[in-house]
Amino acid sequence: MTDYPKGASDEAKRALKHKEENGSKCGTSVGWNRARQLANREALSEKDVKDIHSFLSRAKVYDQTKFKDENGKEICGSIMFSAWGGDAMVKWAARTAAKIQEQNNNNMSNIEKRVCEIRNATEGKRTVEGYAAVFNKQSEDLGGFREMIQRGAFKEAISISDVRALFNHDANMILARNTSGTLRLEEDQIGLKYSFEAPNTSAGNDLLEMIRRGDINQSSFGFTVEEDSWDGESGYMVRTIKKIKRLFDVSAVTYPAYPDATVALRSMPIEVKEEEKEQKEEQNEKENKTDLNGQIRNKIVKAAILKHA
Repeated sequence: MTDYPKGASDEAKRALKHKEENGSKCGTSVGWNRARQLANREALSEKDVKDIHSFLSRAKVYDQTKFKDENGKEICGSIMFSAWGGDAMVKWAARTAAKIQEQNNNNMSNIEKRVCEIRNATEGKRTVEGYAAVFNKQSEDLGGFREMIQRGAFKEAISISDVRALFNHDANMILARNTSGTLRLEEDQIGLKYSFEAPNTSAGNDLLEMIRRGDINQSSFGFTVEEDSWDGESGYMVRTIKKIKRLFDVSAVTYPAYPDATVALRSMPIEVKEEEKEQKEEQNEKENKTDLNGQIRNKIVKAAILKHA
């Protein structure tokens, strides 16, 4: 790839000129080789792009734009930030690194995944429902950038995608599927809403038991992106996903990342003895009275976005 900004080459040349004129002791051979590569407009490999993105996303905090302080002492953070292409390279590297990942998404293991939370399963509840993603809320740090999903991003993907509900993204642990009518998906004003009845299978029953025990309390979704944008005005890179290309699955997993996504388990009718029914009605009435903030028990949960699902 040679389409990186000319400004990145200019920054690298500026750093190299400083080193030549001042005999700088800053940086390593790796950093200065990178500067020469950019200054000479040499082609970058996929690994080069990923390494540049990784370095710049971490090194930005050390950049003071000038190479020397008021006492004439070198500011190595600024020098090496420029050596790797500086501000001119930040957005390009982040955007290109993301595109590289998208191009590799024919391999299922490279599908992007994000997470939401599940909890508060109780006896008799088998309907899993919630939000796999919420709109206009930033994720945690995903490795040098944060992410936000724009309202409307899932609308088209839901209508054309064959989506599974899985356990840990394992195709052998299928729980539901939208094309069979067992997985329900919709995009509303909050985000991507999904629900399914946990099947009476080993995977379905094991999942419910682990949710009730609190061992499993997150779920994630796998996807590819058709349209996004990048912005660094907040002091860190923010990726806004504008359109999902394909939605692959929603899965119960382990780690969170989107703090505002939600999910819960909804009751499905079950057969109970008459005396047990009265006890349950009493208990439900008591629980509803205590939900003063309007959140019905087991309805809404905090959730997040998987850095590595």
